[in-house]
Amino acid sequence: MKLHKQLLLLAGAGLLLSGTALIAAEKSARSVLDNAYKYIGQMDKYAFDAVVSGKDVKDGKTYRQTVSVKVDRPDRLRVDTRGNMKDRSVYIDDGLFTLMDHRFNYYGQLKVPKTIDGALDYIFNRYGITAPLASLIYSDMQKRAKFTRGKYFGTVNVAGVECDYIAFRNKGGEVHIWIATGDKPLVKAYSIIDTHTAGKPRKNTSIKWHTHPNISSSNFIFSAPKGASRISIEPAS
Repeated sequence: MKLHKQLLLLAGAGLLLSGTALIAAEKSARSVLDNAYKYIGQMDKYAFDAVVSGKDVKDGKTYRQTVSVKVDRPDRLRVDTRGNMKDRSVYIDDGLFTLMDHRFNYYGQLKVPKTIDGALDYIFNRYGITAPLASLIYSDMQKRAKFTRGKYFGTVNVAGVECDYIAFRNKGGEVHIWIATGDKPLVKAYSIIDTHTAGKPRKNTSIKWHTHPNISSSNFIFSAPKGASRISIEPAS
């Protein structure tokens, strides 16, 4: 069974957060999530590849994006996103943020705080720019994650990996997360379900981690492609 189909079935079976009591278990959803975020936050250098799929609410078309992420704390990040919705790259390198849109062949740059966490906060709060999979990039995500209700569903097999299956509800809907058990509690997959929209559309993400990647400083240095135009990035209104 393909991973994205497996996630649909698992998340569908787990839509039990509203109107039910939380499951009593030795583990709690919050403790599982915090453990994963703390583990990710203490990694200095890592990379992962993700596949993000779903259906666009506006036109009903399905989409599939591949995302490649490289992290070198405290101040270097690269995110390459390819697919039928976006084709762009994001660089953060020692206080310089670059957004390159390959489809339109233009790029913009900003001076930002030197740390990855600070830079992400700055571009989001001031410019409304979001980085894909930012929850797996922040070093302190366990302090940032806010949920009103959570459940622990036990362990399930996800693409051959034993995972703790947890889910949370917040104002935007539900988030179902599968986290590898053992001494490397990495997020294997997650589904975001918009429970406030007809049809309850969802976005599924599967992740392959590289905890000992071959990363060099050159991976984070932006070089404008031939013929690319530089544009200004304006603050969000």
